[in-house]
Amino acid sequence: MILSTKNIKDKIKNIKIFLFDLDGVLILRKDRNEEELLGCMREFTQKLKSDNYYAGVITARTDDSLTEKLATIDNCVVVTASFNKVGSVEKIIKNWNLEFSNVLYIGDDMLDIPLLQKAGIAIAPSSARREVKRVVDFTVDITVNGSVLQSVLEMVGRLAHE
Repeated sequence: MILSTKNIKDKIKNIKIFLFDLDGVLILRKDRNEEELLGCMREFTQKLKSDNYYAGVITARTDDSLTEKLATIDNCVVVTASFNKVGSVEKIIKNWNLEFSNVLYIGDDMLDIPLLQKAGIAIAPSSARREVKRVVDFTVDITVNGSVLQSVLEMVGRLAHE
């Protein structure tokens, strides 16, 4: 499903939390520079916090050194070992008095589809499975670890000011 620019702009006004899958979205299989990703996430969350937005990572990956480091970043919630991503996000948004319409989520695999279908804005990387790309609002190109963060900031900024 591809939305018109007007519909996307209307949806962007409701977004309060930016959530990302980890593997295949923030981390690319061919490029695993974790320090680069951590730096990008720190910068991203600082920009969001200054505008009263939240950020987070929802992953099926179990706790490891990377997820533990991500969890120490200010304004970044990290949920690991989550196969029920909708349930995990439901707990987060309930604690912050938000709704699914306030969520922008980027995922790339079959496990992400239920959350992508509930999120206010659903995005997939261009490398995502075809089934995933069928349920999102649009796709973005991701070239290196963390590059999706800058792409999202640019896209949101551009659409919000059009």
